[in-house]
This record gives sequence, structure tokens and C-alpha cells, in this order.
Amino acid sequence: MKYSKFIKPFTLITALSLITVTGSIAANAAVINDESTVMQSAGEQSDSFSTKSSLPSKYSSVEQGNVTSVKTQQYNDCWAYAGIAAFESKLLADGFTNVNMTMEHLNAWATTRSNSTGWLRNQYDEGYAEIPLGYFTSWSGAVLASDVADIDFSLIESGDEVPTNLAKYGATAIEYFDKTNPDAIKEAIMENGGVYSSFGSNSVCYNAEETAYYMPEDVQLTYIGHAIEVVGWDDNYAASNFNTQYGLRPKKAGAWLCKNSWGNYNSLGGYFWISYYDKYIFSDLFYPSYTINSVEQITDDKKLIQNEIYGATYEFNYLVDDTITYANKFTYDDNYKTIDKVIFETEALGADYIIYYAPNGSDGNPDPKKSNWTKLYSGTVDYKGYICADIDDFYVPDESGSIAITIDTSSQNIGVTPANSNFKISTIGVGEWLTKSTGEFIFKNDSQPGESYIIENNKSTDLLDWYKTNLDDPLGGTFVIKAVTLKDDDYELGDVDKDGTLTISDATMIQKYIAQYETFDDYTLTLADFNGDNTIDIGDATAIQKSLAGMDS
Repeated sequence: MKYSKFIKPFTLITALSLITVTGSIAANAAVINDESTVMQSAGEQSDSFSTKSSLPSKYSSVEQGNVTSVKTQQYNDCWAYAGIAAFESKLLADGFTNVNMTMEHLNAWATTRSNSTGWLRNQYDEGYAEIPLGYFTSWSGAVLASDVADIDFSLIESGDEVPTNLAKYGATAIEYFDKTNPDAIKEAIMENGGVYSSFGSNSVCYNAEETAYYMPEDVQLTYIGHAIEVVGWDDNYAASNFNTQYGLRPKKAGAWLCKNSWGNYNSLGGYFWISYYDKYIFSDLFYPSYTINSVEQITDDKKLIQNEIYGATYEFNYLVDDTITYANKFTYDDNYKTIDKVIFETEALGADYIIYYAPNGSDGNPDPKKSNWTKLYSGTVDYKGYICADIDDFYVPDESGSIAITIDTSSQNIGVTPANSNFKISTIGVGEWLTKSTGEFIFKNDSQPGESYIIENNKSTDLLDWYKTNLDDPLGGTFVIKAVTLKDDDYELGDVDKDGTLTISDATMIQKYIAQYETFDDYTLTLADFNGDNTIDIGDATAIQKSLAGMDS
């Protein structure tokens, strides 16, 4: 059994306080580096913090009222507090008012399942930046604190004991950030209220008098990862405020305003400043930093269709190909067959993509012939993260079928490039197992056959079969492709004008459709097939007329 793969940053977040920092832990996916100390080479300070003229030199979401109160974390769950804080800020920025969410629900949800799958941790253990992303995009949360007031989360023994039908809002789009584009981070703070990020904390880098933190690039220090919400900035925040025990200060002014999760422990009421030029804030080591770009209010009129709940724990980048079609096969609820949105995760920045509905073939797998597919949407990946495509209300004609996404990087100098290759890889997020370097699992997926497929060369291959054949991997993964479906109005068969009653006008509309004076969407076509022969013709109009005349049932 083999578990070796490409590596991308995947870092443990664990700090409880700056004062007690004594060691450091870093991690990589799918193999986690669990050495006690991580050292990085010295680097030059970047000049990347030039600001667009349209952006203010100073901004605070606190002043705008787009942050909730500072909380006090209970365990090693700063990642949960920072993630929930960013989600709450987005809701406030969008005009919602009742947004006091619970961190305990997220922490308990992200514990080992009763079948030994999921995040293999307990409520006291550390966590990862990716955990809240799966929680938000699976609509398992966030959950109002008032809705779980009667639950004692300390008594919960496994993640699947946590109720997941309580979420009032779910995320539909999430954008990743790194150090390379600070203006984008600033724009996200203004638009969404805040950005989740992490830094390497060590008490020698903290100036308590100025509530300011700075770890220099050229000093090798141990640290513990700590997650916070970045809620503002000041381009003119003086470099002299960062007075480390080493006497080192950043060469230039500028700092991010951060909301912490240690309660009201300082003169800023639980907030602090971190230098633009801090070694690890927004770094690849703690990737991804993220913001919530869009949320959906969850109601009985919509349903999220998905095959996984943990989101992208890895980026599927094994195929050296610049055009691949990925598909998830879904079974649709009879009452929720109108696709409103499609959500998928990818880091193929700048790639073109097309979303299709692919019916089942004769073997039950997605039909590999594109001529039989229905195009739902096309666009360009304009940021790394969870993309949300607004579909023009497509009515699913069958009980099951696949959402297929072709990601094409062929026309641009983009994507992930493997060593010794001229190809730009078409990638998509996948829920896939993760281990430490010792071989110990930290995340174990529960993928099943018939969930995800790779479609190439007029062939559909079950993703789990692909993993077994190509990677000798019996666990595999599931693609992160989801759909928001809407509840269909319960119209009577033949009621094509949808006025709630079968009348002669319905027969007339069908005749106009046949004469090409009317156009019908997929749902209306289903209603128009009154005689059930899978064809819309004069026979349907005649059958309605006979039914109205009492000549036929």
C-alpha cells in the first residue's frame, strides 16, 4: 500500500497564547512534517505593499461595525475562532444582524467519526485552516450559539453526533490569499469584513506596550502557528512600534489590524497589530488564508447536493494534462431538481472552465459523449478557492446524473507546473486522506464508488478505480463539486402556464411551442409531456383537450 504524493503546504494551527510559546510544529499534505522545530532561510523584505490609489491608507472593519465581540478560546481551537469570526464578518458586511455563531459546534464537528473517518482529532487537539472551509461549504455550519445552547459539546464523543441541520447560512464562494497581492487582501476586508490568516507566534516578537507583533525574516526562531482574523490595516503604522527583544524592526511602516481570540487581554481590547513584513503572516507555510466571498441563506426552498462534507484537503494534480473533465454523479431529490448554483474548488488560476450536465450512460456511469451533455455555464477562474457559478435554473431531467466540469489551462501560462514538464495542469479540489511523516493519519476520507469520475478520451473512469490503478491507493478521494438545487413548485402535469389549474390555455401553449412561437425550459418541457411518451407534440395538446372534456383520464 502506497501513500506518497506531491506535497503542498498544510500547517498545524495550535497556539493558545504568545506568552507560552516554546516550540513549533509545521505540516505538509499529504505527509505531515512533525519535527519539533522548523527553520526557514533568511529572506529580503518585500516591496509588495504599494497600495492602489483607490484604497484608503487606513481602514478598520471594527469601526464599520463588521466584527463581532472578541471571544476567549477554550482549547487549541484558534483556527475555529478565526474561521467563525471571518464568517460572522461576512454576514455583518452583507447586512445580516443575528450572526453570533458557536465555535464549539465547529470544533466538535471536526472530530473523529464513529467509523474512524474524518479529521482524526478530539476537541482538545489542534486544527488546520482547511477544516472551517469544509464546514462552511458543506453547510454543516455556521450555527447560531442560541440554537445549540442546550448541547453539552464536552459529552460528544464523535463528529457524527453533532447535529448538522441547524445552519442558517452556508458559504458558496471562498477566496484564497498569500503575500503576493496585499491589495486584494485589503479589498476583501472592505468587501467581506475580514480575512482568516495565521502567523508564527513567539513571545520575543511581541511588543506589549504597543500591542504590536513582528517576526523578522532574517531571524531563525521556533514558533507555534496561531490563527486570527485580519480586519483592517494602516499603511503608516510606524516601524518603531515593533520593538522585538532582538532589537530588530521592519524597514518600512505598515501593519495589519488583527482580531485575536484571547479575550480582552490588552489595551486594544483583544486586537493587535502585525507588521506587513512579518515573516509568516499570509505566508505559504500557513496557506490558505481566505475570505468568505458569498453566503447563502439556508431555507426549506433549497438543498445542497454533495458527495463529501470536508471540502478540499488536497488539490488533484496527478494528471499532466491541460484539459481534464471532472464529474460528480448525484441522485436528485424529486422535489429539488432545479440546479441554481454549482460550487467547485480549484487553484487553476486563470483557467477557462465549462460546467455541463452529463446524463448517465448505459453502464450507469456518466455518458462520456459530450454531444449528449447540456452546457450549463462557462467562465474563467479569477481566484484560487471555491468558485460559485450562477446557473440559469436548469431542471434535471433524470433521477440521477452528473455535473461535469472541464478545466482548461491550455491557452494561458497558468496553473501548476510539475518538474520537467511544459504542461500547465488542470486541477480541482479533492477530499483525500492525509498523514504525518510517521504514517499516522490525521484525516481519513470515506469515499465511495460512483461518486466522482475522470472523463477523458470518450471514457468515464470511476475516481476510486483510477486511484487504485495509478497510485496503488485503496482510499482515493472525492472531487469537491456541489450544487445548490431549488425546490420545484408542485404543478399539475400539463399545467405549462403554471397558473395552478389545467385549462385549454395549456393546450394552446403547447401548440405554440410546437409552432416555435413559445420556448420552454426543462421543467416546463416535463410538464408539457402530458401523454408520457417523452415527446412534445400535438398528441400532448390533444390529450389535455380530451381530459378537460372528460373523454380521457
